[in-house]
Amino acid sequence: MSRSTLVRCLALLGTVLLAACAAYQAQHSGGGNAPAGHDHAVHAPSAEFNELPGDEQIARVRGEAGEAKRRLAAQGKYACCVRPACNQCLHKYGECHCREVAQKQGPCCGECTEAWLEGRGAIEGVTAWELLERKKAMLDEAHPEPVTGEEPEAEKPPHHHHH
Repeated sequence: MSRSTLVRCLALLGTVLLAACAAYQAQHSGGGNAPAGHDHAVHAPSAEFNELPGDEQIARVRGEAGEAKRRLAAQGKYACCVRPACNQCLHKYGECHCREVAQKQGPCCGECTEAWLEGRGAIEGVTAWELLERKKAMLDEAHPEPVTGEEPEAEKPPHHHHH
């Protein structure tokens, strides 16, 4: 990857990761995608869990998360676009639709976006660069005015498009 492509990629990634993704939020907000009765409950760890050393607690949590994703996938509720599947959607929403979204029009969750950049994408014909471009386009559409902390449009340097 050339230095200029890397710089463009990092600049675009920074823009993408600093702002919220409207498409991803819509995917997981009140639009009927959350499982019925899903209240993001968190259960206190058992006394047995608390007795485990830290590394064993981490191993157990990883194993339980993996099993939850396998069960949800078997029910058609966990279709991730990266390998291994993300945890962000599991923890925040109890399901994942990133594969469907990435195959169609949009970007995926933040963890999946990062995984694509690490080369862990699992959809033939989709590239990390394409997902970043989609996410940036959706952010531009969702936030036509500068977001707090950004320079006003008049002070921004011109955009250079390379095709």
